[in-house]
Amino acid sequence: MNDETASALLKYAQERLLELLGQEANVKGQISHWSSVVEQLAKLSGETLESEIASRINELKQQERTGAGAEMGLTEAIRWVFRQPLILPLTPTQVRDRLAAMGYELDKYKHVMPPIHITLKRMKEAGEIREVEGIGGLGKAYESAR
Repeated sequence: MNDETASALLKYAQERLLELLGQEANVKGQISHWSSVVEQLAKLSGETLESEIASRINELKQQERTGAGAEMGLTEAIRWVFRQPLILPLTPTQVRDRLAAMGYELDKYKHVMPPIHITLKRMKEAGEIREVEGIGGLGKAYESAR
């Protein structure tokens, strides 16, 4: 195999991997979204979930509680929050609440809101999120720019 062929194959393989990684993120987001929809509908209807679905939802919740916030820094944790399916933009306090729900250790901060505000500002300046008017006059809120 010559260098040109190897380079072309590498380029194709990298493009394919990036495409699959994008699909993976999309599928994981959809699984997370539909898991909560199914769980809420089961509660509303008073019906029980199939054991396989209930088991998988519990696994996902456990991963969110222990895995997502255990090792990542604040910026990556906030990025993770904005990668989740969102119906409405999030205020900084809602971001804090989502971080807590995912198991991120907020206790390490004496005052947690200033670093959250600073991180949101930097992410906005980098074009990762955009600032919008909060629903119901809640002030500023943020949504993914992607």
